[in-house]
Amino acid sequence: MPVQQVTNAVTPVVGGVQDDPNSMSSTDFMHLLVTELQNQDPLEPMSTTEMSNQLTQMTMNEQLTEMNTTLQENLIMNQSINNTAMLGLVGHDVTVAGDELHVADGQVSGSMINSQGTGTAEVVILDDVGAEVARYMVDVENGLNDISWDGLDQSGNAVADGEYTVEVTVNDVDGAEVVAETLMTGGVQGLRYDQGVAVVSVFGTDYYVSEIYQVS
Repeated sequence: MPVQQVTNAVTPVVGGVQDDPNSMSSTDFMHLLVTELQNQDPLEPMSTTEMSNQLTQMTMNEQLTEMNTTLQENLIMNQSINNTAMLGLVGHDVTVAGDELHVADGQVSGSMINSQGTGTAEVVILDDVGAEVARYMVDVENGLNDISWDGLDQSGNAVADGEYTVEVTVNDVDGAEVVAETLMTGGVQGLRYDQGVAVVSVFGTDYYVSEIYQVS
C-alpha cells in the first residue's frame, strides 16, 4: 500500500485573523537574533550592534504605543465622567454672553457685565420694538458685576411680561470708555453633545460649557 508524502504546510483558516507577513514583533526579532547567534561561524563572529539597536528601537516603539493607548483610555474615561457631571446643569441658571432680558410672571432674568476696569455703567433697557423702557447707573469694578434690572419703567411701574434688551456703556472717572462685555443669566433648558463636548441651551441659544461664566 503506497504511503503518501506528509508535508508540514499550514493552510490559513478561512475567516481567521491572518498575521501580517511584513510585521515582526520584538519576540520574533529576539528569536531571529538568537538563531543567528547559535548558527554563526565561531571563527568569524557576526556583529550584533545593528540588530541590538533595532531591537531597542522596536521595544521603545511598543512602549510608546502602550502609553498612547493608556492615555486615550484615560481621556475617554475622563470625558465620560465630565459629560455625566454636565447633566447636573439642566434646570440651573448660568451666565453667558448676551444682552437678552426676559420678564415672566413679574420676575426679571439677571444681567451682568464683565468689565475690564472700574467706572460707572449706564444701563439702558429696551423693549421688543427698541423703545427705551428704563435707564439707570451702576458703579462697577474690574471683573464680573451684577447690573440686574428691577423690572420697573421710568415711572416706577412694573413692566409687562415679555422680552427686553439691555445696552451698557461703562466710563471711568475721567470719562474714558471702559471695555465691558454684556452677560445674561438664564436657566439651562437643554443639554446636548457636539463631538463629545457638552453644549447647553439658554433662551434658545446654544453655548459650549466653556463659555459659561457662572453657575447659580
